[in-house]
Amino acid sequence: MKKVLGYIAYEGPSEIDGKPIVVIVNKLDGSENIKTGADLVQTFIIRSDVPPTDALKSGDDVSICGQCMHRPLLAKKTGAAPCYVNVGRSVRTVYEAYRRGRYVLGAPLRKILAGRKVRLGTYGDPAAAPVSMWRDIIADTLGHVGYSHQWQTLGFDHTAWGDLVMASTESVEEVEQARSLGMRSFRVSVGVDNRRGEVVCPASAEGGRKATCDKCMLCGGTSVTARNIVIADHALGHQRRVIQLATA
Repeated sequence: MKKVLGYIAYEGPSEIDGKPIVVIVNKLDGSENIKTGADLVQTFIIRSDVPPTDALKSGDDVSICGQCMHRPLLAKKTGAAPCYVNVGRSVRTVYEAYRRGRYVLGAPLRKILAGRKVRLGTYGDPAAAPVSMWRDIIADTLGHVGYSHQWQTLGFDHTAWGDLVMASTESVEEVEQARSLGMRSFRVSVGVDNRRGEVVCPASAEGGRKATCDKCMLCGGTSVTARNIVIADHALGHQRRVIQLATA
């Protein structure tokens, strides 16, 4: 019998554009990510019908990332740094395992994840999937972290999402806008320029790597009483490679 690699939390239309997506829960045995730590269960939000590298090239990644400025096709147009996630490796592996039927559908995820810590959207924006699904599967967890660029879009329910995710921001002005909407923020900055009300990400190099994400857990939206978070842009180092992948 083949080992269960993970679980399907959601299969259905994207909340962003209605196209088919799937949410995969995996890494229950531990993540190899040195920043997030071993004890953070990972979730991947991907198109269920398009290989993720193809989605980057065609723009179909809009279904799971919306108008995030770090999508490679948008980054190429605007000069922004592209998303740091290695789509050609980790995300592609998850998609291929999904297409081979290696993830279990219909498992009692609320029970499976009880007492664990979960990252909402290792890849993809959590708001691409129903908020009710996330609330159900993390109801009995020890905590969660998550980030969304959709907080600025029309119709986004800040009350429903505020305690689940951080507002992903790119400027001090956006930090203030998110605060006015009742959300905590996670700001990407060129260099370290933490302002009043922000703390440098403790898991980052510029923050001294004082704690991995699974120990820190400050990025749980308003479910955590803490200052806003800022981090130096760590996508710049592989910007050219990612954009080339998206436009090849």
